[in-house]
Amino acid sequence: MSTLVARDPELAWNLLSKLVDARKDAHATSLTFLDSAETIATPQHVQAVTFSDTIVLYSREATLNDLRTILVMATQLMSKALKLCVPIRIGVALGTFFFNLDESMYAGPALIEAYHLGESAQWIGIVTSEAVYRRAIQANLQSGSSDVVAPTDIPIDGGSRSGFAVNWPVILRNSIAAPLPVTGQQVYEGFAQYFGPFESLDQRARQKYENTAAFMNASAAKIQR
Repeated sequence: MSTLVARDPELAWNLLSKLVDARKDAHATSLTFLDSAETIATPQHVQAVTFSDTIVLYSREATLNDLRTILVMATQLMSKALKLCVPIRIGVALGTFFFNLDESMYAGPALIEAYHLGESAQWIGIVTSEAVYRRAIQANLQSGSSDVVAPTDIPIDGGSRSGFAVNWPVILRNSIAAPLPVTGQQVYEGFAQYFGPFESLDQRARQKYENTAAFMNASAAKIQR
């Protein structure tokens, strides 16, 4: 996004505004969990704020419903961002977080961890901490027969590291128009209207879309086994 801000700040602002609208839509919902038949209002569990080009979702507690709600909202934002052709990276962490709504102050280890988890990943995706993964496994959070959060190799500059990610290609499988497997260039097609031809991207930028395609294909392959 920083590249687009430098080249066309008005366009970047319009895209960010659309993403904020998507955040508002995702936040103004109720969720019904099939395993418990419980319906909750999202704002009762998760708050959402935006500063610069960053959206922060946070909960006041660390209950199972808080975790479920944040994971659902993160995945909904991913879906909306893909439809808007806004490349985003999301990090989800569990831990201490301080906030002062009156002064717009936000800080804490969980915020820092989530930021680094998301920003260090070289793809379009949702990275979680190990603590979030373990909570999701303990709660048996699944989409179909697949775990919502799963171990995977997270692409980073210079290679990859072992980590955990939300299995968004499985969760959003009915919303992905292109048949899998896909290439990095196919993933990028919608983004070209804002960032130029795939061939004009530098190697690091192209690799992000290649990494995204690899994750999508690997997720699809696991379903077919």
